[in-house]
Amino acid sequence: MTRHEKRLIRSATVRGYAEAASSVGLDPLEMLSRVGLSHNVLDEPDKMISFDTWLELLAQSAAVSGYQDFGMRAAIARGVPDYGQVTLLMREAETVEAAIQLYSSHLSLHADGTFIQLDKRFESPFIVMEVVGRTREQSIQGTQYCVVGVTIQIRWLTGEDFHPELVSFSHSKASSGTSIAPRFFGCPVSYNQVLSGMVIPRSILAKPLVTSQPFLRKLALQHLEPILRSPANSFATRVRFVVKQMLEDGRCSAEAIATHFGIDRRTLNRRLANEGENFSSVVQAVRLEITRAAIDRPNYSLAELADALGFQSLSAFSRWFQETYGCSASQWRKQSGSG
Repeated sequence: MTRHEKRLIRSATVRGYAEAASSVGLDPLEMLSRVGLSHNVLDEPDKMISFDTWLELLAQSAAVSGYQDFGMRAAIARGVPDYGQVTLLMREAETVEAAIQLYSSHLSLHADGTFIQLDKRFESPFIVMEVVGRTREQSIQGTQYCVVGVTIQIRWLTGEDFHPELVSFSHSKASSGTSIAPRFFGCPVSYNQVLSGMVIPRSILAKPLVTSQPFLRKLALQHLEPILRSPANSFATRVRFVVKQMLEDGRCSAEAIATHFGIDRRTLNRRLANEGENFSSVVQAVRLEITRAAIDRPNYSLAELADALGFQSLSAFSRWFQETYGCSASQWRKQSGSG
C-alpha cells in the first residue's frame, strides 16, 4: 500500500454528521467505527482527525444509505461552518467578496485539498469549488459538502436568504432518489459540468457583512491577520515550543505551561482561544510534529516515541495513534517500509 501525506482537519467538521446519518437510516456511531474514527470526535471540536478519513466517512455513508446527495445533507445538518481562525477573519471582512478572498487564501489552514476560487471575468461571477479525495466518490461527496458550506457561509455573513443563480457539479446526477439540492439552493442545479461551483449575482460581492460592527473590523483585522500571516510569532507557537520541551521531560500540563509564562490557567486558555487554539489542540499539534519526525526512524522504538509524546504507557500511545491516524503505529511502519 502506498502511504500518502497525512491531511488533518479539526473534528468540528463532523458536527451535524450524526443528525444527517440518522435521517437516512444509518447508525452514526457504527459508521464512525467503520472508518476508524473515535466516537468522541462528535464532542471534541478541536481534536485533529484525518481529512481523508472524513471524506471516506461521507463516501461510505452515501454508498450504504443509497443517498448520493449525502454530502449535501451532512453540510446542511452542520450549519454555519467552523473554520477556526479563518472564520474569525472572514467575519471581520467588509464585504462578501473580501470574505471569500480571505477564505480561499487561508484555506490550507483548515483543509488541505479543498480548492475555492472566485472568477469575476464574466457578467455573473463564478465560485469554483473542488475537494480532492483519494477516490472519485470521496471527491464527489466532499465537493457537495463544500458547495453547501459556502452557500450557508454567505447566508450567515449577509444575514439574508441568499440563493445562487446556478449551481453546477462535475459529477453525474444520481440515477435514483430525489435530491435535496434544488430545494436547498433555490436555483437550477446542473450536473456533468466542466467545473463544480456556483454562479452568483455580482451585486452579492459588494454586500456588507452583518457579523460584526464596522468600527471593530480594523481592530480585529490588526490582531487576526498577523496570526495567520506570521504564525511563528503567535502565542500559540511559543506555547508549542514549551509543550514540546515539557512533553519530553514528562511534566506537561496546562498548569505547568501557565506557570512557565507567569499567568494563570484561565489567562492561558483565553490567550490561546484568541488565536483559535486551546491547550489540547496545541498538545495535539506538537505530538503530530514529533510523530512525523520519528515514526519512520527504525532505530527509534515505539516505547521511546510514547515517552517523547508524554504518554504514561505504550497502550495509551497506541490508542492515540489509532484514533489519530486510523491505523496502528506498527501498521504505519510496515506500510512505509521502516518497520
